[in-house]
This record gives sequence, structure tokens and C-alpha cells, in this order.
Amino acid sequence: MRQQYSSYGECIEFFESAQKSNPNLFKVESIGKTWENRDIIAVSITKDINTHLDKPALFYTGTIHAREWVGIELSLRFAKYILDHIDYDPQLNDILNRATLYMIPCANPDGFEYSRNHFSFWRKNRRKNVDGSFGVDLNRNFSVGFTTNNETTSNVYSGPSAFSEPETVAIRDFVLSHKNITIALDYHSQGNVFFPAHNFIHEDAVDAVDLNLLAGNMAEEIRKESGREYGIHMGKPPVHLISGSGREFYYSQGALSIVAEVGTRNISDYIEHMSENLDENIPALIFALSEVNNYNKNDLAPRVENFIAVDVSSKEVELSWDYVDDETVYFEIYRSKKIKGFTQASNRIGLTKLKTYIDKNLISSTNYYYYIRAVCKDRNVKSAFAQILGVRTKPAYNMFSKILYPLAESIGYVGEKTKKNAEHFGNNSLFVGISEGKGECFGICGFSLKTVPQNAIITSASISFYPMNRVSVQVESYGEWRLSQIDERTITSISSYEEVKKADVLSYIDRPIGSAQLSQGVWKTYNFAKQELDVLQESLKREEAYFKMQGPSMLPLDRASQLMQWDIGYGKFSGGLSYRPKLDISYTISETKIELRSAYEYTAYKDKLVENKLVVGFDEDGNKKYACFEFDLSKLPEMDNTVISTSYIELDVQSINSNNNLRFHIEMITPYEGKKSYNKIKYRKIIERIGYDVSVTDIKKESKQRFVFDTHAINEMVENAKETEKNSKAVFIISASTQKLFSKAQNVDWCDEKRVNRPSLVINYIKKRRFAPDKVDNLRHSIENNMIRLDWDAPKDEGYKGVIVVKNPFKVPCSPYDGQKLYGGSDSYTYDNFGDMNVHKYYAVFSYDDVPNFSQPVFIKINIEK
Repeated sequence: MRQQYSSYGECIEFFESAQKSNPNLFKVESIGKTWENRDIIAVSITKDINTHLDKPALFYTGTIHAREWVGIELSLRFAKYILDHIDYDPQLNDILNRATLYMIPCANPDGFEYSRNHFSFWRKNRRKNVDGSFGVDLNRNFSVGFTTNNETTSNVYSGPSAFSEPETVAIRDFVLSHKNITIALDYHSQGNVFFPAHNFIHEDAVDAVDLNLLAGNMAEEIRKESGREYGIHMGKPPVHLISGSGREFYYSQGALSIVAEVGTRNISDYIEHMSENLDENIPALIFALSEVNNYNKNDLAPRVENFIAVDVSSKEVELSWDYVDDETVYFEIYRSKKIKGFTQASNRIGLTKLKTYIDKNLISSTNYYYYIRAVCKDRNVKSAFAQILGVRTKPAYNMFSKILYPLAESIGYVGEKTKKNAEHFGNNSLFVGISEGKGECFGICGFSLKTVPQNAIITSASISFYPMNRVSVQVESYGEWRLSQIDERTITSISSYEEVKKADVLSYIDRPIGSAQLSQGVWKTYNFAKQELDVLQESLKREEAYFKMQGPSMLPLDRASQLMQWDIGYGKFSGGLSYRPKLDISYTISETKIELRSAYEYTAYKDKLVENKLVVGFDEDGNKKYACFEFDLSKLPEMDNTVISTSYIELDVQSINSNNNLRFHIEMITPYEGKKSYNKIKYRKIIERIGYDVSVTDIKKESKQRFVFDTHAINEMVENAKETEKNSKAVFIISASTQKLFSKAQNVDWCDEKRVNRPSLVINYIKKRRFAPDKVDNLRHSIENNMIRLDWDAPKDEGYKGVIVVKNPFKVPCSPYDGQKLYGGSDSYTYDNFGDMNVHKYYAVFSYDDVPNFSQPVFIKINIEK
């Protein structure tokens, strides 16, 4: 297998040959010497190589860890791709006309050759330490965050000082002398994940959105190529971030910097896995190279500001933003259902020169995330992205939604060989799958359903988990992770491995997720099908639902682990509330039916009005006969807390004096003022037609006809009922139409003389608040135990159920999903446990009811200086 990989000498030979055959495209130079006197080569690639410094550049580094051979191999594969396509590929030519690619194919030549020829899993360089041991971890030897480590035999020994090694000095000096670098990619193995650079504080940097989108777009290019899902994970500072890495050094120099962890082994089967890993990363690299011009420090387009949602309904979101006036600029708008999404043609929802946009045809009770950037037509450059905008559409008109989270004591994992399974609950991760050390492991997650009404009718549900680490999933296309709802009544202790393993399965949820689709740092969601919803519906009676996640139960040959690690949102290993598993339920409740009989009926003839009759048609002169009827709406329930789900009018034909040429339709009209007259009815103001028209043929087949309201008609009836209060009424006209002239009168009678079978208005409704509760009062902050504490006063509103508290460093959160969620519940205080008190930020508090309807935010801004 090793012989299929290139040696460092073969790498140098290849690039020097490329320079010789393409001197205007390739340039190879030595930028330093290693401890063992090997050249550290850097390769420049662009059209008209003498202009490489004049163009924005992508900086590629590979194999800084000796055993991670993918870096050097990918540099060779990418360079070969360029050589093979430069003669005819218009996209590649356009990119290289405007951008430069710098590559250090192997940042650790000595260590790499030692790994190839002596010890495969050697990681460091080959410095001889003072105690006779060898090696420094070069990716801990850069200056940003450098931490002294005296354990020279450690795989992460950082060296005697920052930049103590000739390899890191060479890289440092190259970066410092190439100010045109705007994007830096450092290739490692393993994990199939992108790690964007971090600012080492708990607040997002302004360019975090660009880092995540660059990673997301590269991941999407990989997914299109091979179907493999790459994760995106910025990490949790400070203890879970590495110190002294190249990534953070490049970032400190102004480059968007990302580590790419490729594959599932350092030295994988070349034909079976490595070749695929290399091929799928080519389009990702091309995408990254295409973006360097948009981050050119000498030609930056301003970032869009104040990107907010000014209105959110169940199906639409209205967006607004600020930008400098410029006739040469338009805007690209993208939408994703993932908070770490991508921005490509497939999810671009709009191009506009305006500063507003309405996104339509959305799904109710669904989270959406929006991205926007400006495009300058004349300069052919795009701006960096505005800060991500998160919203959740409202529940459908007659629906409610509920997002549930597990309690700490009901989420954890049980392992076959672990001895303290009870201690895993609320205090560790979900380790799911199998390993030699832990044996087979299952994840358990329980939800209380007590806040969902017993009369709820569940219409949709999903459950989501956050994968926090997939490095131990060492095999591609092997094993799958599936979720089931189990019968908790068959378990006496959820911390018992044997009982959990044998628990009765009520239903499996959605499809299992294969190992190639597991992506660290990107939420995974299981959606309930109808049969699975029926099981969840039955769980309402027990007021709880428990789910089991299971992975592969056998290890393949020569692999020690197939364990996936998921965040539980509790304990020191978690990312907190924002990463807690969630059960998202949409439901309605049983409807109440009310039937109103018409309060007044009459027929309008050309020369008279006749009460208590509903005759519709034409007289012998061709004049229309109109049937008019009214309903008293004062008997309807109070509309602010009522939602009409369906409504219709039922009419029962009493007699037919017509051939088959007549058709009839019903109109809701504006009530007329003053004395009734034929002309007022003839020239009536129509609000909406109700249902569809019917013919004489139709009513001969079925005398009772139903005319169903559309949404607009229902809304108009509701508004009419609210505006006129106790004297409210709804007025309807039955009108006839025909395609033929008649020589004699023709009509249909829709009401009997005794008014027994007069028109009926049937309304099905549910009790549901239509408006948000009052906002909280007196939002304030203080410092307690070196943490920011927020306090507020709850409103005296009977519909108030609690608040959601959101933090956003860049703008006032416009929705409870527009930033980092810090708290949700009925308390009147919370803490920002990790907030940096020196960073300007906004905190917003949203009141909610049981729909939920959310109030407008009450917010404060904080920038405390020590």
C-alpha cells in the first residue's frame, strides 16, 4: 500500500517537471531547510506567474503531521488536475487569471519520510531534543496561543519556544512576505470535518459566518461529488482548542483559515479510499480558490448590515437590510434549513437590487437560516457575508408547535464494558456504536410530554442530535446509526445496559444514517413517518417518550472503534443548551363545531323585495333574481383567542324551475347601508366568492350543496366579526349565470316557506391565541461570579408561559432564533456563563405563549470594559 503513495523526492520531481513544462503557470522554490537538510518547497500556480503577488491567493499546506499523508497526495492530485484542464476549462482559467494558488505540499519533509520508511504513525518532525528524544509537533509550534510543554516524548510536544523549528519559521516567513493570501487551508487526517479558525473567546468573530460558509460550501462540493457528508466544527474554547497551530497563525494574518480533516485513517487503502478522498476534494478546492478574490483586502466590497426579518408568518418571511447606495450593486440571498449551511445556486432564493425581499411558500413551524452578500457588477467582486439570520416560521393557522428537551437524568449512554453507566447520564456525551474498550454502546434520550395537551393531535415530529466528534468512526461506508422509540415500561433502569439492549422497540424513526453521512458539527434530524407518529401519539397518554440510538454492533477487521459521539447539552463536555437534543412536535387539537342558521332571507326582484324567500334565476325579461341571506355572528366565540379552521355554507334546494343551463354561485358581500334596493344588490361590493359554482345538473343529482370558504373568506369573516362586535353579521348573495337567453322565467328556490331548511353556516374552530403575550419589563444586567447575569420582570398576561433569551454580538436579535439561545423557560433571570465581558453584544428577551406566539424583543447592549 505504501508504494502507491508518493515519496517527498517524487513530489519535488513532479513539481519541478511541471515548472519546466509550464513556466508561465508553475513556480517552485525552496523556502527553507529542515533539520535533516531537506528543502521545504513552496509552489506558486497562476496564469502569468510573474504576477502572482498582484492577485489574491489561496494558501495550501499539507502533511504538517508526518503520518497524515493525504496532504501531500492531495497537492499532487490538485496540481495534476490543473495541468490536465488548463487548456480547455473556462472556469479554471478564469479563476487562475484572477487568483494565485500557493502550496506547501509537505510542511514536514523529515517526519514524512520517517513515517514512510520507519514508523508509519510518526507525527512530529525530526528535531533531536536535549534529552535524546526526537521531534516537535509542528502544529503546536506557531506563535498564536503557543503553550509550553516539557514532555518531549509527547506527540503534541510544542518545542522549546514558538517558531523554534525551521519548518514553522519557513512557513511563517512565506506567509508574512505574501500579504495577498486571503484564504488558508491546512490539510490533515482524519475525521471528514472542517475546523474553521477560532478567536479563542466565547463570542463569534465578525468573519465566523464567512469561515462557516466557506467550509459549508466546500462540504457541499464534496457531497455532490461522492455523497459523503463533511462536518463543520469551530470548537469550544478555551480548553478544547489546540494551541500554537498554523490555522490560528494564518487567521491572525487576516486570512480565512480552515483545517480540513480528510478520510478516516491517516494512511488508508489507496485504491479503495484514498483515491476517492482525493477526487472529492478537488471541486472543494476549486470552490475555495474561486472565493479568494472576494476577500481581497485591497478591493473589499462592504458587508451588508442590519440583515433582519421584519415579518414572519407561517409561509412567508420578509427580509430587510442596509447597504450603501450603489447602482452597480445587487444582492444574492440564500436560504438553508441548517445553521451551518452553504450558499450555492441550488439554494439561492433571490437576486435583487432592492433592500427588501419576501421569501414565500415556506413550511410552517420550520427553522430557516438566511445569508446575503452584495455583488458589484462593475468590479466583478462579491462582499463578505452579512451575519446569519435565523427565524422560525409560525405554526400553521390551526396548529401549535412545541420543542421539547430531555432532562439531564434522562439522557446518557450505556456501554457493554463500562462500569459506571449511571454516571453517564447528564454528565457525558452519547457514545453510540462499538469499540474494543467500551464494547457495544447505546444512547438513551427521554422526553416529558406533560406540556403537550392530552387532546393534541400530532401532525408532524422530528428529533435532532448534534454530532460532536466522529474521529472514532474509523470506517467509511460501514455501519449505520438508527433511532427507535422504545417502550419505557419494559425497562426498570435506563442505566442498565442489558435492559436497554433488550427493550421493546415500538417503532424505528426515519431511515438510519450511514457512516459516510455522519458529519461532525452539523445537526442530524430524524423525521417521523405516519406510523411513527401514531406511536408517539399513544405516548401522550403516558406523558413521556424514550428513544434509543444504536450503531454498529460488530467491528470490522483491524479497526478498534466505530463509536460516534453526540452532544447531550449537559455537563462539562457539552456545548450547552444550544446543542441539547430536541423533539420538535407540531399538533392541532380537536375542533369545536358551531352551526348558525340564517337570521334573515329575502329575494330581490327587479321591481320588489320579498322576505323569507330565496329564489335565484332570471325573469322573462332576462333580469336576474338575487337571493340574499344574513348570519348573526355575535354568537361566535371571542376572536382574539379563536382560530377558524374550516367553514362552509350548506343550502338545500326546495324546487327547480329551470333547464340545465343555469349555474349558481355564492358571494360574501359588504353589508350595504340604508334601505335595501335592487340596484344596491345588483351593484354590490363583493368580498369573495365562496366555494365553487354549481349547475342545475349538480343540484338535480344532490339537492344539498356545500360551499366551502377559502382562507381569505374566513379571514374576512373573522375581521368583520371583530370590527362590528355584537352587531356583527355576514351577508351573502346567491347569483345565477347562463350562456343562453330565455323566453320564459327560470329559477331555483333555496328555502322552504316555513324556513325550516334555510341556509346553514357551519364553522369548525379551535381555541388558540392569535397574538403574542406582553413583553417583559425592566430588563437589566449585573456581574455575578465573573458572569453576566440578566434579570427581568414577567408580564401580568394570562397567556404568558415564559421567555427565550438570545445573545447576538452583531445586531439586536429579531427573532428567538437569531443568535445563541441562552435560556428558555419561566424563570425571571439567567446567566451568560461564557460571555466575554469585553465584547460588545446584544441580549434580547422574547415572551411566548403556548402556541407559541413571540413578543417583540426587549433588549440591552453590553460592552463592559475592565
